[in-house]
Amino acid sequence: MKTRDSFPTALEYLGTHEKVANLMHVAHQLMEIQNDCLRILPACFAGCNVLKLENGTLFISPPNQAAAARLRQKIPLLQNGLGLKGWPVHSIRLKIRFSQNPFADKPVQRKKLSSKAYESFMELHEKLEKNRTNIHLSEALHHLITKRQPTNR
Repeated sequence: MKTRDSFPTALEYLGTHEKVANLMHVAHQLMEIQNDCLRILPACFAGCNVLKLENGTLFISPPNQAAAARLRQKIPLLQNGLGLKGWPVHSIRLKIRFSQNPFADKPVQRKKLSSKAYESFMELHEKLEKNRTNIHLSEALHHLITKRQPTNR
């Protein structure tokens, strides 16, 4: 029993709420499966995420097609290894993450405008009629002009 001076930790407090406690249990279980997968297939499982375990089917998300192909070859080994660890995995399904941009980690190199191009865009921006129809074009030109100063000015 807790005294007045001792307060429950955040995890203890959250564990007292049924819905949150269930969610925390599932998250903990998925982390354990993820760690076991990494122990069984360290090289093949790098970059993969365990999504869920539902009715004996383990859903895994490899980062791309190449990783999925390597992992597909190792599914029997992974399934057997997880079974030996006590996980009720009867099948494994892969869901590849297509939404990730492979170039997201690389910074975009924005080239500077030539003086002539800069002056032309400035002139267009100044002469462009300011109305509802042209508002997006005007904003885009303003952004281009302010972000890409000319190389020789």
